[in-house]
Amino acid sequence: MMNTMADLHSEHLFAEPTPAIVPALDPQQERARAMAGNPDDRAQYLLDVPIAFDEYRRANKYIDALLARAKVSKKPGGLWIIGEGGRGKSFILERLLKRLKPVEGDHRRLCPVLYLTFEARPSIGEIYIRLLMQLGQDPRSLKGLNLKELRDTLRDAVQTAGVLLIAFDEAQHLWVLATKKSKGDAGGALGATLKRLYDFLGVAFVFIGTPPLDEIRRQDEQTTRWPGLSFLKAFSYNDEFLGVLATLDLCLPMPEKANLIDSKLSKSIFDSCRGSFRLLKMLLAESVRIASQKGKKRISREHLAEAHFLVHCSEETPFGPVPLN
Repeated sequence: MMNTMADLHSEHLFAEPTPAIVPALDPQQERARAMAGNPDDRAQYLLDVPIAFDEYRRANKYIDALLARAKVSKKPGGLWIIGEGGRGKSFILERLLKRLKPVEGDHRRLCPVLYLTFEARPSIGEIYIRLLMQLGQDPRSLKGLNLKELRDTLRDAVQTAGVLLIAFDEAQHLWVLATKKSKGDAGGALGATLKRLYDFLGVAFVFIGTPPLDEIRRQDEQTTRWPGLSFLKAFSYNDEFLGVLATLDLCLPMPEKANLIDSKLSKSIFDSCRGSFRLLKMLLAESVRIASQKGKKRISREHLAEAHFLVHCSEETPFGPVPLN
């Protein structure tokens, strides 16, 4: 039996339980808790801890502005977060999802942010259904609905749940290659549907993807609906990179700091991670794990050399050779 629009306000739409929300600890409490844990806990803490480099701050400030506009405007705009793998896109997204988790109320579930990720180009119906299921809709109730009915159902669900923003990760899969379309229509049919969906739902859109997505953004004139752009590049060996190392040194869940900004050590760290934020965090997390397992109070070049091998599978490291025995 097909659901009516009135059914959207009954309990079945939000029947999915959500995990209890744990109040966030301040950074010092998080670090202290990690230090009280085992080496794996310490390493995981370092992988998770947010570090506010310049583009990270800029993107998060813009997202905060989008969320504020989405509360008062039917066309709040949007943001493109573009960069190669390891540049920090996922850290920006994780901050957003951790800050605005679903909240169970007495009569409804509030879900300010929806999130979709893609491995291939989806159909229009798939996008509607995945968003509805994320809001708790029973997939059995969606059988037999046509695209217009799915879209109308989604609109009512979004309004009921208080959605402010939808994030599309790996968004390059949403758009056809720009070379296959004329200028002004680089998105194809699915791109046109996303534009109409934005106008229809009245929430902010954030698209996260690799550099080919920027080519689409520049060639499709309709993407001016979402004017914000955060382009994440690899770090250079400069003051910003040294500032990130200084912050990470304070965050290391070890009894003593490692003086990561030492001129020789910092250059070796840069050569190891090649400017990638992800590789930098992996390197330091493995170093913390190794030093903790050995009962040391701080990480050293030797620990960094072992960590480089574990990350890159190379015994020739910027920190010196690593014996394989």
